[in-house]
Amino acid sequence: MAMTKCKECKADISTTADACPSCGAKQVRTSGCAKAVLWFIGIIVALAAIEQCSSLSSHSSPTYSNPVQSRGIPAVPSPPPTPPQPGSQWRYNQESDPMTSAVTRFAGVTSTNTVSFQPPYSGAQHATLLLREHPRHGKDVILTIDRGQILCRSYEACNVLVRFDDQKPVTYSGVGPADNSTESVFIRNYPKFIASLKKAKRVRISVNIYQEGAPVFEFDVSDFDERKYRSQPK
Repeated sequence: MAMTKCKECKADISTTADACPSCGAKQVRTSGCAKAVLWFIGIIVALAAIEQCSSLSSHSSPTYSNPVQSRGIPAVPSPPPTPPQPGSQWRYNQESDPMTSAVTRFAGVTSTNTVSFQPPYSGAQHATLLLREHPRHGKDVILTIDRGQILCRSYEACNVLVRFDDQKPVTYSGVGPADNSTESVFIRNYPKFIASLKKAKRVRISVNIYQEGAPVFEFDVSDFDERKYRSQPK
């Protein structure tokens, strides 16, 4: 015989009893049908609560549709980015002496890679490869770094390793600036360097730097325009 608790005095009574034998309270029995109805109502309430939560979530995180696509009109794709013009990595400049009208010509390109030095010159930095034709100082190839000490003095030659494309590295002689600054080195044999550069797409240059060994800087030298380099200023 199944037992249950009296709703009034909590005494154990039979599930078929109409009244509690202890306190006389009448017992209300829930039929199987009533239980099914209550269970169904509980499910409806739970589903309504879930739907309400989903509605609140959609309001708190709205999504935006493409107005063109929502009207059935296919969206027009964005045009692809314009590729850089060949040789656009080169910078050309000319300076005219106001007294003699003599022209100094420059062509420069920045390294495609960066090199990080230790303190006090810490931080990633590029190098610059500069070609210069000066009416008084002549023709020069100059390698310049942002920070650091290139181990090459104005009074003592040093070695600069240069590699054009996939050819074997070639050792050039270098010399420091006349003002004894440490961020630049002049690479000698300008005619040989220019002749190789005009046929190359990439050049790597390595020079000894204080406490940094001999880092390698890479330059994209493709499409060098000699006409822009040598043309007269307007």
